[in-house]
Amino acid sequence: MTRLMPPTIRTPDDTRPAARDAFLADSASGLWLPTSPGDPSDLGEDTLPPDSIPFEQQIGEALGRPPRRQSTAPSESTQLLDADLNGQAPGRVSVPLPLSPAPRTEDQDPLAASGQMGRYVLERPLGAGGLGTVWSAYDTVLARRVAVKTLPLVVPEHERQHLTERVLDEARAAARLSHTHIVTVHDAGVSPDGAYIAMELLRGKDLSQMLRTGWRPTAEQAALIVRRVADALSYAHGKGVVHRDIKPANIFMVGRTRPVVLDFGIAQLLHQTDTVGGPALGSPFYAAPEQFDGLECDPRTDVYSLGVVLYELLTGHRPYGGTSLAEIRAAVRAARPRPPREHNPDVPAALAAIALQAISIDPVQRQRTAGTVARELRAWLATQAPAGLVIDASSASASASVPPLLTSDVQATTTPATMPEPAPPARERPSWILSALLAAVLVLLLLVVVMLWMNT
Repeated sequence: MTRLMPPTIRTPDDTRPAARDAFLADSASGLWLPTSPGDPSDLGEDTLPPDSIPFEQQIGEALGRPPRRQSTAPSESTQLLDADLNGQAPGRVSVPLPLSPAPRTEDQDPLAASGQMGRYVLERPLGAGGLGTVWSAYDTVLARRVAVKTLPLVVPEHERQHLTERVLDEARAAARLSHTHIVTVHDAGVSPDGAYIAMELLRGKDLSQMLRTGWRPTAEQAALIVRRVADALSYAHGKGVVHRDIKPANIFMVGRTRPVVLDFGIAQLLHQTDTVGGPALGSPFYAAPEQFDGLECDPRTDVYSLGVVLYELLTGHRPYGGTSLAEIRAAVRAARPRPPREHNPDVPAALAAIALQAISIDPVQRQRTAGTVARELRAWLATQAPAGLVIDASSASASASVPPLLTSDVQATTTPATMPEPAPPARERPSWILSALLAAVLVLLLLVVVMLWMNT
């Protein structure tokens, strides 16, 4: 099996010496040095999130494996999840699903000799998974840094063209999404060793990384994050795109106020049931019941996953736990999540109600759209004092690597400031006075005309 491997670092073959020298200076200074994906205590500003194992496993099947036949035996993804969740406390968020790249050998490294995908020179790996690797890369045409996600195409030759077209179609669909809270896709292409998608290079941390460091948002911060993600999903749904894999690892925090949704185009590949045997299932802890049942996904599927994220941010727990895919599926179908206020009595009742409605097992009982979720959260935020949206530096001392997060959303989340009353306008003359004056002038003019006529 051919795999995409970390290339030897190469200098961009660029005819612009100034751009190349500046790029090399940044590389030499360690600007793009990644941190270990498995070490939550050392999260670099430029480290992109590793994808969850179940999601990567199913994407790998979509890109490189034949359809699975229905069987009563445990599926490969179930066995993999059983192994990776061994010992994890059900419902806890503090224990992530670690993802370690498989041991690599030189004969598995088709990119080591070139270090390039299309026009992009691959410089530093930022995250690795079963599907491929996210790289910090240099665009030799536009002289800029981007993130490149590599997708190995290990398929029979007669299927390669069809799969290539699918990858490019999904990348084009993602590229049509232009929203401040959705990662921007710049380009996509195919090389002899695989496909790739180039997107904006983000700096910050994803929510799963931040939660692993012990950071816990206030209710106002959680509502603001989810409200902005809901706005992004509402926009995408309006374009006919359903994400299908909303989770903390796919919500990347840039700076203090900008959550960015990742992997729209990649998640779409899960829905190609002609290649994947089984449901369009994302990460099981965040998957909606209809995804477990292999049913059609629609915007309410994303509403469910977003509700799980809100529940988790408010309580520090997921609504459903389990140590295997079967246990998680059973817990979701039982539909008996603990009320958020049992985990955290400080959770506002209104936010608890929004989260519980979003994770209803019946899609009809959920909010109809992500836009509805955004409006509900916006209405609640409008009742809160602006001070509630600012992190107290002392409360974040336990996780010094996480920057202070959110300030107030002036237009949507703060109570309008009390404005001084305007000075009363000057008193206007009553309209009847003006009419009387006009009539008097007309009478005088008429008298003058009559007198002049009599004297002639």
